[in-house]
Amino acid sequence: MRQWILFLWLATPGLFADVLPSDSFAPAILFNSAIVLDGSYNESLLAGMEQFEQEKGVPFAQVATADPDHYRQSLESLAVAGHSPIIVPGGGTQSIVETVAPSFPQTTFISIGYQVDAPNVRSIIFREWGGAYLAGVLAAYHSPNRKVAFLGGLPVRSVKELEAGFRAGFNRVLPDGQVTSLYLSEYTERPWDDENKARELGRQLFSSGNDIVFAAAGGSGKGALAAAAEADKLAIGVDRNQNHLYPGHVLTSVVKHLDRAVYVALISERWQLWRSHVKRLGLAQGGVSISIDENNQPLLSQDIIEELQKNRSRLLAESTGLAGDTDGVDQDIAKPQSLTVAVPEEVRFPFIQADESGITGIAIDALSMVSRQLGVEFEYRVLPTRRGVYSLGESVDGFIAISHSDDTEARGVFPMRDGNADEDRALMTWDLAAFQLINQGVVDASMLQPPLTIPPGSGTDNLTELQGLETHVIGSVERQLNMLLRGHAKTALADALHADHLIRSRPEFAGKIRKVAASVSTESSYLVLSKSFYHQYPEFSEILWNKLSEIRESVELWDGVDRYFR
Repeated sequence: MRQWILFLWLATPGLFADVLPSDSFAPAILFNSAIVLDGSYNESLLAGMEQFEQEKGVPFAQVATADPDHYRQSLESLAVAGHSPIIVPGGGTQSIVETVAPSFPQTTFISIGYQVDAPNVRSIIFREWGGAYLAGVLAAYHSPNRKVAFLGGLPVRSVKELEAGFRAGFNRVLPDGQVTSLYLSEYTERPWDDENKARELGRQLFSSGNDIVFAAAGGSGKGALAAAAEADKLAIGVDRNQNHLYPGHVLTSVVKHLDRAVYVALISERWQLWRSHVKRLGLAQGGVSISIDENNQPLLSQDIIEELQKNRSRLLAESTGLAGDTDGVDQDIAKPQSLTVAVPEEVRFPFIQADESGITGIAIDALSMVSRQLGVEFEYRVLPTRRGVYSLGESVDGFIAISHSDDTEARGVFPMRDGNADEDRALMTWDLAAFQLINQGVVDASMLQPPLTIPPGSGTDNLTELQGLETHVIGSVERQLNMLLRGHAKTALADALHADHLIRSRPEFAGKIRKVAASVSTESSYLVLSKSFYHQYPEFSEILWNKLSEIRESVELWDGVDRYFR
C-alpha cells in the first residue's frame, strides 16, 4: 500500500505573478481513467512513477477516476494533503487543472499532453505528429484497398495531432488514399477504457473495407487490435509497444515514451532543475518513435525499413531547414576527429563547474555522452565569456554560450528552427530570479528596488520593470550576492538554481539573503559552433544538436544528477 507523505510548506513573498517553489517533495499522479493497467497510456505513466520510487526511494500516491466531478475533488484532495508535484495526464481534464491550480499556488502540477499557462504548472508536450506520420507511411505500403481508418478516444490536441500525422504520412505515399476517422467519445462516456466499444467500431471499420485501423484511444485501443486479429487485418498500437498483443496483426506501435518523460520530470522537480515551464518531446528528443521488433519484423521488408529511415531523416532535416540526413552519422557524412569547446569560467551550478579539480556539471555530462555516441573526442578550454566568443573559429570550434548576445550571433551558429534559435535544442535553460537582503523591507511587492545587478547578455532589456532603473552587469553569481551584502545593490537578478545553492551552502549568505521572485526571465544556453566549423560539417553539426536534444531528456543523463546535490 502506498504511503502518503506530508511535509511542511514554506511560503515566501514574491514579486510579479510568480510563485516560489516549495521545499516539499511528495509526488502523486491522478489518472483520468478508472483503469490504470491498460497496456497503453496509463500503464506507461505508472512505469515511470514506479521506476522513480524504486531508484530514488520516494513513494508516490495514485488515484484513478474517469468521472470529471470526482477528478476535481481528487485533485483538490491531493493538493490539500500536501502532495507536490502532482502529475495530471490527459488533455480531457485540462479545464479542471486550469481551475484548480490557481487555488494551490504552492503546489506544482505537471500536465502531460497539454499546456497550462500558470506559474505553478509544468507541461510536457509530445510532438506525436512525426511518429504518426511514419506509421501512416508504413500503413500505405500495406493497404491494397488504399483505405485505412483512425480510431481516436477524445478529440483533444494530442489525439488530433496523431490523426493529422497519420493522414499526412499515408497520403504522401498514396495521395488518393482514403483515411476515415472516428472518435469513441461520440459512442461512449468512457472513451479511454471502453475496450468493448472499440472492438465493435473496429469490426465496423474493417467490414467497410479498411485494411488498417490506427487505434489512438488509450486502453480502449486494445479492442480495435483484437478486431484486427479477428478479421485477419492489421492495426497500429499507441503509447506503448503493443506489437506483442497480436503478433502478425499489429503493424507497428506509435510509442510515446511517457515512462521516461515522467521519470525525468520527477528528478527535475525534486532538485528544482525544471529549466522551462514547457518541454516538447518529438522524434529528435527521443520522445516519440515507432516500434519494430520480432513481433512485426515479418511484416516489414528491408526496402520498407529503409523507406522509413529515409522519411525519419527527412522529417528531422525539414525541421532544421537542412537538406540531408540529420539523424545518424552516415559514412558519407564528413565528421571531425575532435571538437574543441570553450567553457565559460563563470560557474552555473549544477550545469557547468570549472575549477582546479576539472570541468564537471550536467551540461558537460551531456557533451560527454554525445561524444561517445558520435565517436568524436571533445576537448575543453576554460575561458572568460568574451574571450570564448572571440575564440570561435580561431582556437575553438564551439562555445557554451550562457546566454544569447550579438557578438555570439555574429561569430557563431546556433541550432535553428523556422528562422529562430531552436530552444528545444538548447543545451540548457535557466531562470533569472530576484534576490534581496532579508532585512530589506519591500515597500511595494510589484517593484524591483535599484540598484540591480544582472548577468551579461541576459536579455533583461525587454523587461519593462527594469526600464529607467540603475543596473550593473556582473558575470559571477557569487559577486552579485556579495554586492547585496555590501550594500552596493538592493536587488540581484541571478541564476535561480546557482544562487539558491550558494545561499544554502555558504554561511556568509545563509539567513541573510532571500529570493523574492522565482522567475523574472528565462534564458536558454546553447552549444554555439563557429561558422567555419558549421560550413565544413553542416550535416554533422545538425546531428550533434539533435543528439544533444535527445540526451537532454534521457534517463541516463538525469539519473546521475544526485551527486551534484550531496
